[in-house]
Parts: sequence; structure tokens; C-alpha cells
Amino acid sequence: EVAINVMKPLQPPYHVIFKHTKKVAVGKEGYRVPTLEMALTCKFAPMISLMRVDEKKHQDAADFIAMVKKNADIDLELLEKLGDIVYAGGGAEVLELVRKIRAGEKLQL
Repeated sequence: EVAINVMKPLQPPYHVIFKHTKKVAVGKEGYRVPTLEMALTCKFAPMISLMRVDEKKHQDAADFIAMVKKNADIDLELLEKLGDIVYAGGGAEVLELVRKIRAGEKLQL
């Protein structure tokens, strides 16, 4: 089971990832982890990518759905801004995905 997913911050949205992190301490070690909104964006980007294989898109979608369902306090304004970093209009699309999940609707990938 994957516990950590390492991403290189070279392309959208990953180039802004370190601007949207929280510091977490485990013992004497400190780590920066994405905020909820950045984590959702990091799942949204490959979900809609034309280059991503379907199996991986479905895993990204499952992760995205689980995060939305478990977190009622998503900052939708920030999520929209981060979605627009993925592509122009991505903010509206990611908000629509959140709306559909919260309404119990199926997502079409």
C-alpha cells in the first residue's frame, strides 16, 4: 500500500505545490504536506489528462472522491484558483466535480 506519493514540482499544478503546504512534525522530523485543496488539485490534474491511462485515472478519481467525502471544509475559492492553474477553466470543472460528489452523482471521466 502506498503511503507517500512523491511528485516533482516541474509542471502545473505541481510547480506551485510548495506554496500550498502545511508543516507536519513526526518525532524530530519535519515534513511539508499539501493542503487539502492542493492534494485535490494533484488528483484532479492527472484525472483529466489526455496522457494518463484509464486505470490510473480511475484510481485518481477514487482518491479524489474519498477526499471530498471525508472533508466537508474544502476551501472552494482556493480549489477553484488551483484548478485554473491546471488549465484555463479547470477551476470551474474541479468545483463541478466536488458538487457532483456531494450530490451523490456519478463522475464521467
